[in-house]
Amino acid sequence: MKKLLFLITIILLTGCVENETVTNTELFIYLDYTEGQDYSDVVDHDLDKYLELMNVTEESNANFGKVRIYPLHDVGSSMSKTVKLKKGKSKMEGNRYIRLKEIEKFKTDLLEKTTDINNTYSGKALKSSHIFNPLCKGVHKISNSNADRKVMVIYSDMLENSDLANFHSGKLSYETLKKNFDGSCKFDDLSDTEVYIIHPIDKKNDNKIRTAENFWSKYMMEKGLDSDMWHFDTSIDI
Repeated sequence: MKKLLFLITIILLTGCVENETVTNTELFIYLDYTEGQDYSDVVDHDLDKYLELMNVTEESNANFGKVRIYPLHDVGSSMSKTVKLKKGKSKMEGNRYIRLKEIEKFKTDLLEKTTDINNTYSGKALKSSHIFNPLCKGVHKISNSNADRKVMVIYSDMLENSDLANFHSGKLSYETLKKNFDGSCKFDDLSDTEVYIIHPIDKKNDNKIRTAENFWSKYMMEKGLDSDMWHFDTSIDI
């Protein structure tokens, strides 16, 4: 009888392990430096939110993925830095202490890479801002990813000020902006991507930011983004 109970227990446990779903997330983080911003405290504050977006929780710490960090500045192209969290083992196979150390190292590496970017770009307000082209190139990469979950977090007021568009001008024509953007870079399908735009609280530019929100939400939803996957706020609200 004891042997039978033992065998049943092993079968049940094996079944639980086999049914344990592990997800792979691709997370892109954009940092807008066009006003000379410093993101050292912001990223430190939001580190646990990134893990939550990657489904890495205390209950599901085997989940894994990749984070790419992009600066937005006065040039349409930018170099990214990448940090990876490897796939964890199942609860039956893994060591919780070792996995926590791997996650802490991932957080440390992410902070270090962000600090490198911050040291390069922060502290100086720029005369122009390129937002669309770096985003478009990122959308192309993330849409071609085989990740189970795809997320973009963009810290920006989204006020493009380049040859393509000037969101600081008095009149903005959606059709004109769309034509300019589409002619510059083809936005890939966003139907399986979630977008968080984290904008600053800026009384001076509040109306412009709201106008930008209307444009970007319409534009991205025309590119397949689900309205439930669109977030425009002053913080990451999960």
